[in-house]
Amino acid sequence: MAIKEEFIHNFGGFWDTPSRCHVRILDDADKPLVVICSQMAKDPGTSVTNAAEDIAQQIKSYLSQNNLTLSAAIQRYIKSSRLTKKLDDLIRRLKDSKNLTVFTLESIKLALEYRERQLEQTGKINNIVWVEHYSKVIGYFDEDRYAIVSFESDTWTPKWAHFQAWKLAEITGYSIAEFEIPDEVIES
Repeated sequence: MAIKEEFIHNFGGFWDTPSRCHVRILDDADKPLVVICSQMAKDPGTSVTNAAEDIAQQIKSYLSQNNLTLSAAIQRYIKSSRLTKKLDDLIRRLKDSKNLTVFTLESIKLALEYRERQLEQTGKINNIVWVEHYSKVIGYFDEDRYAIVSFESDTWTPKWAHFQAWKLAEITGYSIAEFEIPDEVIES
């Protein structure tokens, strides 16, 4: 499965009413980044439909923060790695050998690969497929309902296009099962 992450997201609804929704993030190579935002059954507060633009902006911000810069990733690696002594030794030996070409080229290659992955992820974040989900267990409908929500780039005004799960799978390339949120999650 391509489920990257899944969690309950708390947000301030209308008049700062405590509200929550279930969020599932699908991310697989060569497929769009999909966020499924599900209405919760118990104490939901403001609906995911009424807060769609706020929730989408919060999740987009969350995903952007996880997209580290190269220097931040290197710093995190160095601080958390016990291999720093070995790296220092390797660097010293390379400097002593006066042949830094291979080391430099490998470093540049790694930096470029990381930058390409970062740009690809940024592009995915900017082109999120936002899916709103209402489970049948909530009682509004006889079956689960899904909608792809698109947002105007200037105003973030949402527009809904309703689909069945099989059509979402066809549009995005993910399986139907990846769009199905278990009833016990919705009822929690």
